Amino acid sequence: MSNAGTTPAPPQLPAGYDVSKLVTQLAPREYDGKMAQDGLRFVSAASIYHSNITTFSPSFPETILWITLLNKLTEGAAEWAGPHIVTLASVTQPWADFAAFETAFKAHFCAADDKEAAIAELVKLCKGQHKIGTVQDYTVKFNVIAARTSFSAEDKRERYRTGLPYKIKDILATSGHDTSSITKIQAWR
Repeated sequence: MSNAGTTPAPPQLPAGYDVSKLVTQLAPREYDGKMAQDGLRFVSAASIYHSNITTFSPSFPETILWITLLNKLTEGAAEWAGPHIVTLASVTQPWADFAAFETAFKAHFCAADDKEAAIAELVKLCKGQHKIGTVQDYTVKFNVIAARTSFSAEDKRERYRTGLPYKIKDILATSGHDTSSITKIQAWR
């Protein structure tokens, strides 16, 4: 007997199963909006939550699903969620689908932390320049990381100079080389 061309029946909850249990048991842990890594975990768990609820109980009100999810956001994240909950209460969907929610969530909570992560990488790079090798290697890595920060050109120049080996700093200080911009410092060789 062949099952070719047939689609499997969607999964079903046991008869009499209380869907509200599923809604509360599968809900992701709270997220406070402070760390991007925690935000990525939250949105991943939220994706599983959303998928399971819509699969196992397609008749479950989408508005309740979204409000339950948004109520898991606390502190700074709750400030972001508040207007969306108000929108949902007025029976308007703030996102076309989960992918749109995920995009909005990541843009708000994960972009800023990328800058913080870049700053931390830059500090580490500047402190450990001697482990990198050549000044050219340091320069390439510095430029890639610095591009992800919101530092001004002057801040980048100072941070770049901080990470240079003392020998190079001494040469720059005594040679009369123009060090007014990061580009001019990096042009020295």
